[in-house]
Amino acid sequence: MNKRGIPSGPMEQLNFLDLAMISAERPHAPYHLCMAGIYDPSTSPAGAPGYEGIMAKLESLLPEVPALRRKIVKVPWNLDRPYWVDDPDFDLEFHVRHLALPKPGDWRQYRTQVARLNSRPLDMSRPPWEFTVIDGVDGVEGCQPGCFATVLKIHHCVIDGALGVQLYNVIHDTTADASQPLGERTWTPEPMPSDGELLRRAAVNAVTNPTRALRSVMGNLTAIGREVVDSRRQPTAKNHPVCRIRFNNRVSPHRTWEEARCSLDDLRRVKARVPGATVNDVCISIVGQALDAYLTALGEPPTCPLVTTVPVSTRVPGDSTTSGNQVSMMTVSMHTDITDPLQRVAAIRAETVTKKATQHGVTMPVLRDVAQALPGALIGTVVRGLAPLMGRGTPQFNTTVTNVPGPATDQYLMGCKLVRSSGCPPVQDGSGLFHAVSSFAGAFLFAFNADRAAMPDPEVYRAHLDRSIADHVAAAS
Repeated sequence: MNKRGIPSGPMEQLNFLDLAMISAERPHAPYHLCMAGIYDPSTSPAGAPGYEGIMAKLESLLPEVPALRRKIVKVPWNLDRPYWVDDPDFDLEFHVRHLALPKPGDWRQYRTQVARLNSRPLDMSRPPWEFTVIDGVDGVEGCQPGCFATVLKIHHCVIDGALGVQLYNVIHDTTADASQPLGERTWTPEPMPSDGELLRRAAVNAVTNPTRALRSVMGNLTAIGREVVDSRRQPTAKNHPVCRIRFNNRVSPHRTWEEARCSLDDLRRVKARVPGATVNDVCISIVGQALDAYLTALGEPPTCPLVTTVPVSTRVPGDSTTSGNQVSMMTVSMHTDITDPLQRVAAIRAETVTKKATQHGVTMPVLRDVAQALPGALIGTVVRGLAPLMGRGTPQFNTTVTNVPGPATDQYLMGCKLVRSSGCPPVQDGSGLFHAVSSFAGAFLFAFNADRAAMPDPEVYRAHLDRSIADHVAAAS
């Protein structure tokens, strides 16, 4: 691990979830994340850094952030999971782009450009990330003349939400001191592993991984049995029928992206009215009401309460040494059959508190150990075989809501203050609407990425989110 807390190491194996994300990707449904931000250069004595300045900044990060310079190498015949290795032909200019919005450079132009960037797949033969600088965003409400934006696009197999926040913190500084040294700007790639080395590792893993998985199962049999008994006494998400809505079909290659904003203090007041509730419970309730209203207005009212899936980090608090994805999924009813906002939040809370206890038990880590023992070829084959079926069978959920905490302090890029920050998560077949909710600078953001064929009018859905937020705040008052 480097001094900034980002995992490092010249050669590291992908875990089973990372490989599943790669295998599930389709040309019309890429599996990357976008982190978008707008900056005010008035805080920097040198003004906006420009393309060369951005290049110098990113180049200085390469020695300490191997995730930016590593690519995927497969084991011969897919006998094991792939590895991250240094790209000996790494070319920074390939990964950094620069464009400008035409006047007036308003919010609609900006969000359309972000959605357009998000819809294009990454080149998986290279380190899977891109960094785009966007000039001409002066027309965005609240932005001063000269403001510019950046969009970091990185494949989900590289990072989960927690590591994404850490990576964003590494790129930024906590002060506007533009004179800070950029640090070492040279690095030497580690040699590429030979096929013989990869096969040797595969042979060792073929023995050690099943042994480790068996040891994990046998050592936790009593605890697993206890959790199974406890779970049977509680209602589970499987008891909730899931109706098909327009976002549970095969997605198109095109995306729409938008966000609603409110005060973080307002959400805290809402959660304070429901004992034990969290901001995330309130978010699920807000999204559920808005989505139900949006579908009803289209003449497609849901036939049962909507259901969301919620990514839950399984990363041990304070652990930044493990790269890749350390998450599991929790399916929760949004209880959209309850009209009173506070009663709905209470119903969601009653369900999430039970589900989270299950997610943080011993069963999930044991299941991950077992999955790690599966051959890479089997994981890829199964996921690739199931991917075309997504969006055709019975849906398991209607949408996704993930809450990734934003930066706790002011952030600067080469002296320029970050004034707007938001996420753009991936959508897949059967899951054509994804919400990324987060806090930033006292505001709370409900960003959503959708299949454009299913949601050609994101501004309409945003209006429903605004109305739902207002209803929850009014109920808390």
